[in-house]
Amino acid sequence: MLQRCVEAGLDAAINPPEVAIKNGELIAEIAALDVRLERIEQLLDRSLFTACAAYCYARSAALRTGGGDEEITADVHAAYARQQSLAAGAK
Repeated sequence: MLQRCVEAGLDAAINPPEVAIKNGELIAEIAALDVRLERIEQLLDRSLFTACAAYCYARSAALRTGGGDEEITADVHAAYARQQSLAAGAK
């Protein structure tokens, strides 16, 4: 996909389109992409939290710690915060 995008960009730079594109159309398309990107970010965030929850519950069961829901919930939130912190540092 990245290769297609690069090739399309280079082709557009070398052979610019003859039809003029209106700024309003570009702004509308960028706004639509922004909305889609926000939805994707929300989905990824929710998936990360779900993965952290699954990990913590599986870990608790495997180690037979017998931790209650409150303890596991605290572990889930801590794991989620760690992953968010790691992702923020990777940017």
